[in-house]
Amino acid sequence: MATEVLAEIPQKEKIMKKKTMLLPLAAVAAALMITACGQKAASSEASAANASETESKAGTENGASAESSTEAKNSAAAKTAYPLTLKIYDAEGKEVEMSYAHAPEHVLSTQLSMTELLIKLGLKDKIVAVFDNDNALKGDIATEIASLKSLGDKKSVSKESILALEPDLILGKGPLMFTDTAIGTVQSYQELGIPVYTELASASIEQSLKNIPEDVRNIGKIFDVQEKANAYADELDKRIDALLTKVSNQKGEPKKVLFMAGYTDGTFAGFNSKMSSCMLKTLNAENVLEKGGNGLTLENLISMNPDVIVYVRSDRFAAADVNAVASLSENQVVQDVPAIKNKKIIEMDYDDVMDYGARVIDSAEKLYDFMYEK
Repeated sequence: MATEVLAEIPQKEKIMKKKTMLLPLAAVAAALMITACGQKAASSEASAANASETESKAGTENGASAESSTEAKNSAAAKTAYPLTLKIYDAEGKEVEMSYAHAPEHVLSTQLSMTELLIKLGLKDKIVAVFDNDNALKGDIATEIASLKSLGDKKSVSKESILALEPDLILGKGPLMFTDTAIGTVQSYQELGIPVYTELASASIEQSLKNIPEDVRNIGKIFDVQEKANAYADELDKRIDALLTKVSNQKGEPKKVLFMAGYTDGTFAGFNSKMSSCMLKTLNAENVLEKGGNGLTLENLISMNPDVIVYVRSDRFAAADVNAVASLSENQVVQDVPAIKNKKIIEMDYDDVMDYGARVIDSAEKLYDFMYEK
């Protein structure tokens, strides 16, 4: 995880215009979302499905109910026409057109959020292997993933071992993973005829929470399970919109938030990523760190002066995590820091705030309640 902490840290928009009619509340929320976090989901498909989805959205704008729009979208995208082409992003954030000739049968998933999504969509039997997760998993998902073959830690898996699996799809995040020094570039697999899908929510572009359900829809297209995927994506969209509506009622300056880890003896690590910072902006908050790092001190903490501290638990800092929050809260040197003075320290797991799937939405809802409801 050490690489994750530091390396990931340095790691269309189509706001619908209207003339005379008011946008539905969900559309307003979506527009706010895009404004707050930047670029909307940017993947596209060279098939008739997009045209059908556009017609469905237009119907909603002209007064059709959200429910009718959802039904039309799910129905219109019931089958995938292969070859399917999507725009994905490589490690540097460059667009790459990727073609998928058929529904994959032998999938390597290198990222927890992708593995969880495949299981959610009933595609577990398509997974031939995964990578070890940085942190021990909890609950039912731990049992599900434990039954899958693992190639080992992502820092030690070779490209040769990946090719030996003969995968017909590799899933993961673009930054860090798909590089020459990791498992190989997106383009290198493309040249070998092995399609790749890099998570939009992880890409080195301006991020939006809406990219999470967009990833769900794209996976639905790739595997030709669009009805199920779209239903799940719609559910995530509604949760994001509901959260935006609540946040719109919160006035005042953005709250300053610190993602802290490994606190011991007055030093700690700090986290930042495009998606976690986007999550904060969605909540009318901001990360006090432009970049994360290790070896931060209490003097740094006082200078940051955060309103809220999210203490991030991880296996890497397991020993320190046991007493970290209590020790920090009792330190007299930092009692005037708002987060400590007002008892605004919340503990969350690393994968819940630094991954790229539905867990981030769960965390956004939990963090909203902690910041504004308690």
